[in-house]
Amino acid sequence: MKRRLTVIVAALLLLSLAVAATTPDAESRASAERATHLVFLPIVRRAYRPPEPCLPHYSEPREILRLNVTGDSYGMRSADLNGDGWPDVVVYRGFTGTTRSAPLGILLNDGHGNLSEGASQVFVGTVPSVVVARELVFADFNGDGRVDIFVADHGMDAYPEPSNQNTLVLSAPGGKLVDATAKLPQQVDYTHSAAAADIDGDGDVDLYVGNLWSATTSFSPAIWLNSDGAGTFIPATGRLPYPVEDLSMGAFTTCEFVDVNNDASPDLILGDAGDGLAGGPDSLVLLNDGTGHFTRLPNAIPAKPFSPTDTPVDIDAYDLNGDGCQDLLMVFTRWTYAGRYIQVLINNGDGTFRDETAMRLPQSDNHDPWIVWVFLHDLDMDGHLDIVAQPMGAHEPLFYLNNGQGAFHPLPNVFNIGTDNLFTFLDIDRDGLLDVLWAYGNNGVEGVPEVHFLVQASGCPRF
Repeated sequence: MKRRLTVIVAALLLLSLAVAATTPDAESRASAERATHLVFLPIVRRAYRPPEPCLPHYSEPREILRLNVTGDSYGMRSADLNGDGWPDVVVYRGFTGTTRSAPLGILLNDGHGNLSEGASQVFVGTVPSVVVARELVFADFNGDGRVDIFVADHGMDAYPEPSNQNTLVLSAPGGKLVDATAKLPQQVDYTHSAAAADIDGDGDVDLYVGNLWSATTSFSPAIWLNSDGAGTFIPATGRLPYPVEDLSMGAFTTCEFVDVNNDASPDLILGDAGDGLAGGPDSLVLLNDGTGHFTRLPNAIPAKPFSPTDTPVDIDAYDLNGDGCQDLLMVFTRWTYAGRYIQVLINNGDGTFRDETAMRLPQSDNHDPWIVWVFLHDLDMDGHLDIVAQPMGAHEPLFYLNNGQGAFHPLPNVFNIGTDNLFTFLDIDRDGLLDVLWAYGNNGVEGVPEVHFLVQASGCPRF
């Protein structure tokens, strides 16, 4: 019995020693409380992975809207027009070969992936009409934080090209729009291109108006200054170098504001019209001195792709090679408007450019339908902008994927866009993926509807 008690006591003594060894004393408890994150929290290794870049899967086209409208649809652009955070669509229409005008169409997004015609709903007063909207420029002209629209309307696109008044649409309180054309210079001109930027650093957005000569008007290209910061424009003189404002010396069919020499002031790129005559003015880089006065940078733009008579129809700027300088994509056709070519011009760092088309977007001599517009979108979500080109007429758009180094390769029409030149990319449901809206126009035939189709992106394909 005594031996058994001795064993039990020894066991209890060992147990008490073990407990004491695992219980912190006052000092160790204080130390632990001062560094609990070191003593009691486990080390966790977290691996955050960004979404994998991919070309999303696109659905079959789904009809979402059928409109009985007058005028043939010429094009559409997407922007948040009523300030509700959802992308809407502007549709511009016309009557080919006539001076008849058609009202702007506004397709409003209901926030559930649906669009409806809402021009009469969103405009305060009369909905503005245009004859031929050659270019739409989106910018905040009245300084209220919402997008406004300048419409470069050159009028009937046939001899004698009688020209037309340009149009200005400004945002208004309560998510409304207003026809503010009265705040523009009142002149019937042949405006073939336009671009917007704060050229003089005064905090408001100004315009370059790229006028061409026509048989009935001869208003020169000009800088229009935003005189009050609220969208009232006045022509400025002495801002552009000779002979830009002299139409007898040639003309420029496309333009773009872009800071080419990294001095924080927007410079002006002008594409020489060609006019079917060799020896005309070259395409120009006009450097901004910071006050909105421009001077020519000599020998800045390389030769045209086909011949000196080529006509440039669009210019887009983007840092293709990641060196911090803006490069150019210049879109050309022959002066007969047959053939297409996207010229890739790389900035030398000083605002002059070199032609690297052969290594970045190889193309051949051709007589294909000319390209009306080029748009830059990140189609495959890799952080690099790709090319979407809109040919003239009933042809599928063209797509070129950026390899991340500023070189492009063709991509099939996986976006299920029909053979028409009426489409726009937009994130209609705000899920972070670009959807497509495209439409068949009515070719100006009364009683034939304009039909809109939605093609939705649904994320990376699952294989």
